[in-house]
Amino acid sequence: MSLDKAALLALFAPQIIDREVPGVGTVRLRELSAPEVSDLREACKTEAQKADFGFHLVIASVVDDTGTPTFTAADLPALRASAQSRIGELVSAVMTVNGFSVREDAAKN
Repeated sequence: MSLDKAALLALFAPQIIDREVPGVGTVRLRELSAPEVSDLREACKTEAQKADFGFHLVIASVVDDTGTPTFTAADLPALRASAQSRIGELVSAVMTVNGFSVREDAAKN
C-alpha cells in the first residue's frame, strides 16, 4: 500500500531529533524547512559568510527541551571561538540532520 498525501506530508514535516554528539553529549536538533535552509544559504554569499554557514546552522537547529532555540545570532562570536574538536562535531551533526553531506561541503570550501 502506498502512502497518501497526508501521510507523505507528515513524513516530510521537520522534526526534533536527539543526537549523541561525540565530546558534547546528547543535543536536541531541529530539522530546518527548505525555506529556512534557502534563507541561510542566501545570507551566506561572501567567503567570510560561507565560513560561518555551519555556525548559522547550529544557531538555527540546536533547541532546548521545549523546542526553543538555544543560541541566537549574538552567540556567533562565541561559537567561532569554540574548540574545533567539539564545535566541529556539533556542526557535523547539525549538517547531517539537515541533509547536508559534510564531506561534500568540505570539498566545496
